Amino acid sequence: MKMERTKLRERRHGKLRRALGWTLPGQSKEQLDHIGALDRRRAEQGLVSIKVGEGDTISYKLIDDLGPQDMRLVTAAEWVEVGWLKERVKRFKEGAEAPPIPTHLR
Repeated sequence: MKMERTKLRERRHGKLRRALGWTLPGQSKEQLDHIGALDRRRAEQGLVSIKVGEGDTISYKLIDDLGPQDMRLVTAAEWVEVGWLKERVKRFKEGAEAPPIPTHLR
């Protein structure tokens, strides 16, 4: 749980927005700023992303409500986000259009 609180603190300080870097074709700075602001707001509320069901569906749970059984769902949600960020990097290097923004980040 200590690690999750550390991640929340990093998110409150804009870690996701910094990770997004520059815009890709098909994106605007405003879109990326919105994603960063949304993530910061959720972090300020103490919300941690969890993966629910099949696919890439993400939900949120208060950090104080997380239990040991939720940690695999937290990890799965992180993998969804990491996968999207990796795809952004790949497309940036290729000069390709940005991948679709995941629903939970819109």
